[in-house]
This record gives sequence, C-alpha cells and structure tokens, in this order.
Amino acid sequence: MAERVPIERVPYDLAAEMCVLGSILRDPRCLPEVAAHLGPDDFYGPRHRRLFQVMEEMEKRSAGHCDAVSVAHEELRLELADELGGAAYLQELMAAVPSIAFLENHVRIVRDLAIKRALLDASAHVQRLVFSTEEDEIGMVVEQAETALYQVGDRLVSKNAESMREIVDRQLEALLAGKQQDGGLQTGFLELDDMHGFRPGDLIVLAARPAMGKTALALNLLERVALKEKRAVLMFSLEMPCDQLVMRLLSSHARIDHSSLRQGKLSPEFRRRLTISGSALRGARVHIDESSQPTLAEIRAKARRLKRDGQLDLIIVDYLQLLQAKAESRQTEIALISRTLKSIARDLKVPVMALAQLNRKAEERSDHRPMLSDLRESGAIEQDADLVLLLMREEVYGETEENRDKAQIYVAKNRHGPTGDFTMRFDKRFMRFENFTQQGQDQPAPAPAAAFE
Repeated sequence: MAERVPIERVPYDLAAEMCVLGSILRDPRCLPEVAAHLGPDDFYGPRHRRLFQVMEEMEKRSAGHCDAVSVAHEELRLELADELGGAAYLQELMAAVPSIAFLENHVRIVRDLAIKRALLDASAHVQRLVFSTEEDEIGMVVEQAETALYQVGDRLVSKNAESMREIVDRQLEALLAGKQQDGGLQTGFLELDDMHGFRPGDLIVLAARPAMGKTALALNLLERVALKEKRAVLMFSLEMPCDQLVMRLLSSHARIDHSSLRQGKLSPEFRRRLTISGSALRGARVHIDESSQPTLAEIRAKARRLKRDGQLDLIIVDYLQLLQAKAESRQTEIALISRTLKSIARDLKVPVMALAQLNRKAEERSDHRPMLSDLRESGAIEQDADLVLLLMREEVYGETEENRDKAQIYVAKNRHGPTGDFTMRFDKRFMRFENFTQQGQDQPAPAPAAAFE
C-alpha cells in the first residue's frame, strides 16, 4: 500500500463521517444505499472504518437491524466495545446528525474526500517509482502510474453504464417476444392514458392559472392511482394542510357537495356514502407531507425511504414555485428545483408530478388558451419536463351553456407521444374531474361504491 501523506495535508472530515454512521443508526434501512457509494476504507477515522465494517457484516446476516442497541451488543460480542467506544459513542454519533435528510450530502463529502486521499496516495506512489527505477524501465513506470490513476478514476465511473449490445439485445428480446412496452402509470383518465404519460422517471408538470382546479385534478389523479391501480403515492402539499386535502378527497370520492361536508349537513344517504369512501381511503397507500417549506434534500430523503420500503409509485408536489433552493436568482432557483425533481424521478424510477403556476399572459388572449411559454419564472421547467399539461376552464372567465362544467387539458409537451388537447367534465360541487364521453355528453356521477366502474 502507498505511503500515507503527512497528516496535516490529508483531506478528511470526521464530522461528515459521524453523520453518515449516525444516520445509519437512526434509520438502518439506509445502509444499503450508503454501502452502494462507500466502503470501509473510505472512512478516514480508524474507529469509523471498523464500525462501518461491523455494520456491513450485520446487514449481511439480517437486513435493517443496525440500530444503536443491536450494534452495541455486536460490539460486546466481538469484544470491540472499548476500541469503538461502545454504546456511549453510538449515542454521540446519532446526536451528531442534524437531519437524516442530508445523508446524501454527507455521503458525497466522505466519498469525495476519500477519492482525494486516494489521488494523493497514487501520486506518492508514482513519485517513488520515478526516483527508484532505472532509465530503461521508464515504460514500466508510465504503465504503473496510469494503472494507479485509473483505479482512482474508476470511483467516478457510473456503475449503471450499459453497452449498446446489452441494450439492443434486451429490447429485441422483448419486442420479438411480443411483450407490450411499459405505457406508464394508468391514471384512469382515458385520453391522458392514451398519450402514454406518467412513465417511471418522468417529470410531469400540471400548470394553470389560480382557481382552475390544479389541486383538485392532482387529488383526482391521486385517488384513481391509489384506489383503482392500488399504487402508492407520496404528496407534498406546500399550500394546503392535509386535513383540507382529505376533506376534498372525501367530497370527491363520496360525491357529497364540499360545502355540505364542511358544514356537517349530512343526510342518511350522505352518511352512507361517507362511510364507504372513508373505508376505501383508509386502505389507500398514500402519504401526505404538509411541510410548508421542505428542502429538496428532505423531499429526496422521504421519497427514497418510501421507495426502499416498496411504498412509492408516484410523487406529487403542490406546487413547484413554492419550493425554495439557494441560488443567486429566482430564475436559477427554479431551474435548480425542476432539475432536482427530474433527478429524483430518474433515480427512484417513479413519475413525479409537479403543479405549477402560469403567468397572466393567457388572460390577455381572447380565447384564454394557455401556452407553454406561460410557465412562470423559468424556461427550465419546460426544458426538464417530459410531459406538460395545461389546464383551463373557460367558465372561470364567463360561464355559458356551452362551457359549463367543462375543462380543457392542453398537452403542450410530450416526449413519449402526441400533443393535443381534450375535454374533461368538472363538477364544482365535488371538485371532481371525470372522463368526457365521445358523444360530448357529461357522464353521470356514480355512487362511491362504484367509483371507477
């Protein structure tokens, strides 16, 4: 092994190492994720290096059991308590973690510093080769120097890279076998499903002017995906508390006028419907986070935790412009937010739907039709999104017999299929969107027991 660089020049951060280990102790389920990026030798502190080895060995025997009590008992069994600090140091590690939401950042810090140390070790090794070999051995020196640096560089090469041969072979096998390609998550809205939206890894943007029904449509999608498709949904509601969201869900699913529900005016039939809907929603795999200002790191961490537990098929963010990130300008900030949401979708292989506001330009047009350029504050949203849906209800600007209870969805961008527009039925009493029949007639509102028949 190469000689160690003098300690005053060695890059390391024991605090970051403590945070990584403390995060594992606080939530042992994240150990496989950490182990995918770090090995024991990446920890500079000898105690941290040995402790991570103990945790990895425990994980191999029994996944998800590296809590502080279990690790303390393992240290005693291995007679390592004095060397590693025992239960007291484990508690110190847990106390050092400001929030498990920052685990990704802490892992990156530890990994990057480990790579820097490896580069220093490799350069020291090259220097020794240069001064200890004869002139006629220069070819061997260059070869060994390249090998040493390539080994460090391998840490930065994505393990997910595939050759064209592998990709083509996999696709041909599926196509020739007649296997249907993944059309994405089914939403229950026929025209939208025909356009192959909501694929794993996609960023979907649902944009509209205020009071058009963005949140109502998002909740209808959540309801259909969770109840009909039996999928797991995580919703971040930055604008509305979860109690109000559930009230809307109950009103929509039970077909009870929202105002009557809020005022407690429930007939025996309404009570029956409410009981049926409540029972259905209670069994749904839905998590709602009502934090008013969650960071992007917190969103990623919460989503990853649910994904690890098999509890995540769709993420909804209401709404994008309420998120914040550190940047020199609002436009750069929005660009960072949209890029991060896209990254979350790709990394976790789930669709992410972000609601967004449109600017006032649509209201200045005679037909009020929204356009892609109306997205507020940044063109980066348009660039990062795989599917952009623009919602407009003409009756908001002036109700007529022709536009009553109708909503228009404009598919302004679609990486996987056609663009265009289609009409939906919107029932203001229940704040519920429904499919529109091909004959142009509104569908009747079914009873909650047959909500998706």
